[in-house]
Amino acid sequence: MNEAPKIENSDAKRSEEMDAKLATGQITLAEYAGIGKKQLYEIAKQGYQLFSSGKLDEAEVIYSGLVAADPYDSVFHCHLGAVHFRKGDMDKAFDEYSASIRLNIANVDALAARGEIYLQKGELKEGIEDLRKALENDPEAKRPSTQRARALLLSLRDAAQQQQSAN
Repeated sequence: MNEAPKIENSDAKRSEEMDAKLATGQITLAEYAGIGKKQLYEIAKQGYQLFSSGKLDEAEVIYSGLVAADPYDSVFHCHLGAVHFRKGDMDKAFDEYSASIRLNIANVDALAARGEIYLQKGELKEGIEDLRKALENDPEAKRPSTQRARALLLSLRDAAQQQQSAN
């Protein structure tokens, strides 16, 4: 009979510890709620299906939720960036790709996409740097994003050579 209060006290203490860890950023909201990576990635698959079928608003809701649940996952930021990119909101896309790269400097999808945005903004040096980094991390261009990065870099090189020849 004396043990029940001990269990309640230990549950309360555990809850207070979890609350404190969440409040100080030691755990994510997903960890606090007991949602594991596998479950989060299952949700991300649903977001990707929506994204692929053009349901961008629905995909944005899912990826925004995933970023809130686990703000330290580079993939979730990258996918949210892709949604913003496809919706034409380049500022938000740029921010999400940058967050993704801060979390994983080798995320080739985020590097290639941010490089494209830099180029669109006329910031060639930064764009070329991101595109090169993407290719350095996927030198065989196995991913569609690095295939685009390679094509963009080749196009830029060809344009620069043509301009040099004209001068």
